[in-house]
Amino acid sequence: MILALLAACSGADPDDSGASAPEPLVLPADPAEMGVPVGVRTVLANDQTIEVWYPAPDAVAGEPTEVIDFGVFVSDEVKAVLGDIAFPPLPTAAVRDAPVRVPDSPYPVVVFSHGFGGVRVQSVDITVHLASRGYVVVAADHPGRMMTDLLPCLFSPALEGCDLSGMTGDDPAVEDVGDVADWLGDAQAEGDFAGTLDLDHLVMTGHSAGGGTTQAILESDPRFGVGISFAAGAAPDSEQPLLLMGGSCDAFADDASMQSARDAVEGHGTLVQIADAGHLAFSDLCELELLELAETVLEPRDDVNQLLLGQLVALASDGCPEAVPDPALEACGESYLPIEVSDPIVRHMATVFLDQQVRGEGDGVVAGAFAEATVR
Repeated sequence: MILALLAACSGADPDDSGASAPEPLVLPADPAEMGVPVGVRTVLANDQTIEVWYPAPDAVAGEPTEVIDFGVFVSDEVKAVLGDIAFPPLPTAAVRDAPVRVPDSPYPVVVFSHGFGGVRVQSVDITVHLASRGYVVVAADHPGRMMTDLLPCLFSPALEGCDLSGMTGDDPAVEDVGDVADWLGDAQAEGDFAGTLDLDHLVMTGHSAGGGTTQAILESDPRFGVGISFAAGAAPDSEQPLLLMGGSCDAFADDASMQSARDAVEGHGTLVQIADAGHLAFSDLCELELLELAETVLEPRDDVNQLLLGQLVALASDGCPEAVPDPALEACGESYLPIEVSDPIVRHMATVFLDQQVRGEGDGVVAGAFAEATVR
């Protein structure tokens, strides 16, 4: 009796282990709609900078969400020449350093690889969205093909830090992705993510050059069993389930190359082609207004490599509202599909594909969900 009274007075529960109760995922029926709150953290591991988006508790709903300043990806050498470059801020729906939502069962993991001239946070619309639907999404920068490396190369002579190694030779991102997968094993064993990661269901995704990385990883790393390739006309020599997504107005991964990639994965791959979407419809890089930056800041200078600038401007504006599609593209209209129209399509298709392939839920990708999307 005395022991019971002491326990009651102290408020102690002899069965309380101190662990938080699981917080089940309650998700909207619309796959394109945000689900639970999302947290984001930046992790330094194996000399890599890794961004992690993950389901967060309902309690963080309403807290301030992160706004990304892409100026942090401009090197000091470039700033010394141009001054501070003011990119438009990019709002996200993720709460910086929020707690990890305690899962009923471990969260499947999606690894994202950015494109040439991109960065790890270039496609936050889809990375944050997938985290809100119950996935942990991880992305690393790829030195040799990121924005920070390319900007110094625009000058003649090139500034210190110019690195175009990602354009030639072996894909530098393959090793980065392998290191990310190694870090996931460590994170599952200890720390805030311990016990929350389903490493039996690793998904590889990537945009543009990151689609090529997706191909290489599915071919070479058995830890990855499912893939999504955005705006990359290449397909892996493997049998894993694969979703290819492209735009009919993409001058870098045109309709013919996407169809060829689809033919190469007959039986285990699906192609979703979005009418009049361009190369950057699968990223948030149009928000940076890079075409205006090039025209007002870079083109008037006499120390700029105009040939390289023209190539990078074409890449950095393909699909953006201020740019004009290539009239030679037969499957393309006279203007790009607005990003606000293509974004829900991308979110929907990626979500239903992963839910079916990874969780065994739903019907997956089916035709007719959007008038602008053709499923092959």
